[in-house]
Amino acid sequence: MAAGSAAVPGAAFEHPSARRLRYASFEMRVAAVAVDALVLFFVAGVLVIAGSVNLLLSSDFDRVNASGGSITLFWALVGAVPAAFFLYFFVGLAFWGRTAGATVMRISVVRSDGAPLGLLGALARVTGVLSYVLVLGIGAVLAYVLRGTPAAAAFLVGLSLLICVAGLLWAVFDPYRRALHDRIAGTIVVQGV
Repeated sequence: MAAGSAAVPGAAFEHPSARRLRYASFEMRVAAVAVDALVLFFVAGVLVIAGSVNLLLSSDFDRVNASGGSITLFWALVGAVPAAFFLYFFVGLAFWGRTAGATVMRISVVRSDGAPLGLLGALARVTGVLSYVLVLGIGAVLAYVLRGTPAAAAFLVGLSLLICVAGLLWAVFDPYRRALHDRIAGTIVVQGV
């Protein structure tokens, strides 16, 4: 090797923001969400069925009342469903930058500069997604408070749904294909990373 032509360690490294990123289409994101919904439906089903079978077996097939422990276990497993959903998204995004649906569709979630999410980025992303749940929850609570006036209650439910749909459809019109939760978390969804 001639002087000055020695290989520089790490010379092949390229900063993520220097790469040209291909943004995932809205259709790819919807398909990934559909696969994720199937996975989450399966997880919720396993938890609820496990609690139900335990409850049924402890009641001796309706001959005796179920034990207090079995009832507590049933509700604990039902209550574990939201925690399982949170962990599904958080762990998948924090360590791999993708969920099962994103893996099937060959898309990933990264920070806006192209770097991996990491723990804090995944937490921000999941928090951004939970903002939709918060908006829907506020709409439902306000509709319940105003249940005596059905028109106002229906308006509030409709408004909360409209806000959520607008936040998701934002990805159709955004040049970087970001939905509202992407903007909140500072993330983008890209193909093939």
